[in-house]
Amino acid sequence: MLRYLALAEWFGPLRILDSITARAALAVIMAFFLALLFGPAFIRHMKAGKACEDVEKPDARRLQELHDCKKGTPTMGGLFLAAAVAITVFLCCDPGNPLVWVGQFTFIGFGALGFLDDLWKLKGWGRKGLIKRHKFLGEIGLALVAVLLLYMGSEQGWFGMTGVPAGDREADFEAITNSRNLIPPTRLVIPFTKWSEVNPDLGWGNWILAMIIIVACSNAVNLTDGLDGLACGCTGVVAMTYALLCYLVGNAMTCAFFRIPMVPGTGELSIFGAALVGGLMGFLWFNANPARVFMGDTGSLALGGVIAFLAIVTKHELTLIVAGGIFVFEALSVILQVAGFRIFHKRLFKIAPFHHHLEYSGWRENHVVVRLWIVGLILSIMSLGLLKMH
Repeated sequence: MLRYLALAEWFGPLRILDSITARAALAVIMAFFLALLFGPAFIRHMKAGKACEDVEKPDARRLQELHDCKKGTPTMGGLFLAAAVAITVFLCCDPGNPLVWVGQFTFIGFGALGFLDDLWKLKGWGRKGLIKRHKFLGEIGLALVAVLLLYMGSEQGWFGMTGVPAGDREADFEAITNSRNLIPPTRLVIPFTKWSEVNPDLGWGNWILAMIIIVACSNAVNLTDGLDGLACGCTGVVAMTYALLCYLVGNAMTCAFFRIPMVPGTGELSIFGAALVGGLMGFLWFNANPARVFMGDTGSLALGGVIAFLAIVTKHELTLIVAGGIFVFEALSVILQVAGFRIFHKRLFKIAPFHHHLEYSGWRENHVVVRLWIVGLILSIMSLGLLKMH
């Protein structure tokens, strides 16, 4: 929206708002301060309404003892986080780019599903929230709509000039139309390979894979959200990674330099990623140990869904396995725990997800969180290193 001020040329210095990098920097600052602004009032309101997290764990007494101090902490903080990010995206992104609106739909849609799940718990309609089957069907439905929108967009040529950095527009257009880096949306880019030689066309399988990634990522972030600041910090690192990837993938010159496939239009989504980073930093202000508020499923499902969306649009779906390695391992620890118990009648971990296993092993909560942040940062740096490993 702010980009129109630059295009209108009412005031010369406002031309800077035509730059993606300038609006991305503004998005970080704006989302951060909006989260700081909304946070205190939200926390007071939730405390007054006694909308607090249920820390009772009947099936894990030791875990309940470890987390007993969290009793009375408000939940559903994802609401003010989502508000800060959504408002920032609306103001800082180019509303003429359809990818921005699909991203907003994914973010808000999964947040709304998480809100229903949290509300179910708070109202006492179900101690564990929505019935798992209904929640899973809701996730599939939202992922299906998001993927159908991307499919229709690819058919109608949404991936056009929108999002190309400011500069010589004719030169940019020529660079894009003549670029050998353009790639059909149904092709899968495999890291460590020359994408021009190894990029299988999955056809409809690509869109099915996209749905699986969205649902899996939203649930993986949800599983990671078990300690103060853990999911928030890890997601912030991954969001920063994909903000950079969106910028690189949407620019013909950087794609030619790194020899990576180009997806015109994704440059504008770097502002979306920047808004996520700013909003998460603002939320971490209140969520750092000892947390004054939890994000709940409202925040975790929304964050996981939109991170997956950014990975799919940039054609770096497989890179998410590395960049989001913490989420992958947290989800994998639950799967292995359940499978191991059912097949071998033994627990592979003391408890799952993995961050609770570390607590059971004697690690203090803040040590678990900070060390997993460090691992997540290293994995994100490694994922960016994949850009030149062909």
